[in-house]
Amino acid sequence: MARGRKVHGTAGLMVLLTAVAGWVDSVAYVRSGSVFVANQTGNAVFLAVQVAERWVPGTHQAGVLAGADTYGPFSSLLGFCIGVAVSVLPLRRSRRNGDGEAPWVLLAIEALLLASVIVLASTPRELRLGVAAAAMGVQSVYAARVAIRGISTTTLTGTLVTLISAFAEEPGRHARKGIVLLTLVWLAYTLGAWGGAAAGLTWSIGTVHGLAAAAVGLAALAVWWDRRGRLRSAAGVAGG
Repeated sequence: MARGRKVHGTAGLMVLLTAVAGWVDSVAYVRSGSVFVANQTGNAVFLAVQVAERWVPGTHQAGVLAGADTYGPFSSLLGFCIGVAVSVLPLRRSRRNGDGEAPWVLLAIEALLLASVIVLASTPRELRLGVAAAAMGVQSVYAARVAIRGISTTTLTGTLVTLISAFAEEPGRHARKGIVLLTLVWLAYTLGAWGGAAAGLTWSIGTVHGLAAAAVGLAALAVWWDRRGRLRSAAGVAGG
């Protein structure tokens, strides 16, 4: 994907989105049978374990059972892929218009998907997992479009690699700023996961996803407002 132009507040936005990912990931884990909606690597492992348990002779006797849940991880993986696919249309439109920024409408779509979980609270968990995972797929595409090194917002492996590597590089002001941002991203996911786990164990599914939707919705509004202001300023300069 093309690298988008950075705008004011982008780093803070990435921290917020990472916290949201940690929040919904932990809610799904504690309320929907140990399944992730953002961390798809974990779901791939869960599915692989299920395949081993079902098809490898002697696995049951060895006591390696991890619980017979194939549909949850699969629903999440499928939903995530659908979310990524849905994001293609706004990206194409953005490119056709010659816009190098990540389209704010992706955040709006993510907020709507998270909000829809409120309505789906009483439906089978596979449907809720798929929709929440689709929201995380959209968020991942947005983060990839912003293209800040080491930040994907939905998984922290790359962030950890970049963070540790930054300590080994030649120190400097730019490196220090990067280290601070990556550290904040890591803490955001951790704190978001802690809050999501606590909320998921005490609040309703609709409430916890509604809060996540509100946070992302406000972020979409902020990005739209910032872009609108910059376009007006550019038009004023061109007209003057």
